[in-house]
Amino acid sequence: MRKFRLLIGLLVWEVVQAQGPQYLGTKTPYRAPAGEYAAAPQGYRPVFVNYVGRHGARYLTKAGPDVETLRLLEAADKKHGLTGVGSHVLSMVRVLYEVEKGQYENITRLGAEEQEGIGRRMLTHYPGVFSGRGLDVAVTYKVRTQQSADAFLRAFGAYKGQRRMTRKPDSLDAVLRFYDLSPGYAKYKKSELLRAVFDSLDRDHRTGEAAEAVCERVFSPAFCAKMKAGEKVRFFGDIYDLYSLQYSVAREIPQSVDLGIVFGKDELAWEDFVSGAQDFLEKGPGRDPLGIQAKVAAPLLADFVQTTDEACSGGRDAVLRFTHAEAISPFATLLGIPEASVPAAGIYDYERHWQAARIIPLSSNVQWIVYSNGKAYLVKILLNEREVSLPLRSVGGTYYRWEDLRRYCIQRLRAVGADVHGDMLGYLRTLN
Repeated sequence: MRKFRLLIGLLVWEVVQAQGPQYLGTKTPYRAPAGEYAAAPQGYRPVFVNYVGRHGARYLTKAGPDVETLRLLEAADKKHGLTGVGSHVLSMVRVLYEVEKGQYENITRLGAEEQEGIGRRMLTHYPGVFSGRGLDVAVTYKVRTQQSADAFLRAFGAYKGQRRMTRKPDSLDAVLRFYDLSPGYAKYKKSELLRAVFDSLDRDHRTGEAAEAVCERVFSPAFCAKMKAGEKVRFFGDIYDLYSLQYSVAREIPQSVDLGIVFGKDELAWEDFVSGAQDFLEKGPGRDPLGIQAKVAAPLLADFVQTTDEACSGGRDAVLRFTHAEAISPFATLLGIPEASVPAAGIYDYERHWQAARIIPLSSNVQWIVYSNGKAYLVKILLNEREVSLPLRSVGGTYYRWEDLRRYCIQRLRAVGADVHGDMLGYLRTLN
C-alpha cells in the first residue's frame, strides 16, 4: 500500500513538473519577458531610468513552516505514522531545514541571479543612459534589499559614475516602507471586513478537502484519524510554504527535493488562490483601486514624480530603489496599471483580472524609462520589464509625454488626498 501511495504521488508530481513550477503566488521566481520593445518615436533616446524593485528570491523570513513541519513529521515517524510518500517528505524537509538554518531573511543564489539579470538587461536596453552622472540607490533596513542591490549592481561593474547609497530608519522610510507607517492601513488589515472574507475561505469546503487529501498522502490512516481538522489545515499551509520555498533555494539544495509529490493540481491551485486573495485585498485593488491599500503608496508615487522632474533638469543617470512586495503592488495599483488595478466585487472573482505571480513575483519591479529629443521628454512604463499602458493618451504606442504623465500622477495623488510635495510621514499617520 505504501508503494502504491508513493507511486500515485510521484505521478501527480510528474504532471505538475511537466508544466513547470506553478501556483507559487508571490514566491514565483522571476522570469524575464521575451520579445522586443516598441521603438521610441524618431529622434528620442533614453536618458534616465526611475526604478523600484522587490528583493530577489529568498530563504524564509523566519523559522516557522520548516520547524513545525519537521516537528510533526518526526512525531509521526516515531509512531510509524508515515506513508511511503510521508517518509520521503520527511527526508526532504530535513534537507530544507538544514539549508534554512542561519539563512533566514537572506536572498538565495537564485535571488542574486534574478537581480543581476535585471541590471544587465537594463544596461543592454538603455546603454546610452549610463554616462557616468551617478546612481542613487535606496534600500530598506531589511538585509535582503541590501543584498539585492549589491547583486543588481554587479552588472554595473564597469560603470564609472558615483553610487550614492541611502538607507533610512524604518520609522522614517515613507517611500519604501510606507505600509509600516500608517495606523489606518494597519487597522484596515485587521478589519472585520477582511477577516470575514478570510474566514469564508477557511470555511470553504475546498480548504478542508485539500488538507485532508494532503494529509492522507503523508500520514498513515491511523495517525491521520487522530489529527484535528485545524491541525491538518495548518500542516497543509506549512507544507505548501515549503513547496513554494524549494524553488527559491533551488541552487542550494539537491534536485531530489520535490515536495510537489504531496499535492494534486487542484490542491495547489486552491492554496494559491487563498493566499492570493489575501494579497489582492491587502496589497492590490481589492474592492476599490483607490482604497487605503492603494493610498499608502502615495509617497512612492510622489517620489517618482519628483525624481523624474529632477532628471529632466539634468543630474543622475538612474534612481534605483529596492523594497518589498508590500510596496510594489500598491504602487502599481495606484499608478493605474490595468492588470494591477481592476477591483472585484466578490473575492471569488479576483483572479479573473489579478494574479500575484504576474504582479509581484520575486524581484518584481516597476520602471519608468525617460526619453528625450533634446527639447521634450517621453516616458515608457514597464511592469516586470513588460511594457504597460495607462489610461491616458500615448505617443507611438506605450510612450507618454512627461507633462501628460505628470499631470495624470498628480491627479491620482490628489484623488487619495496627497500632495506631490507634501509631508508624507504626516500623510501616512492621518490616512484612513
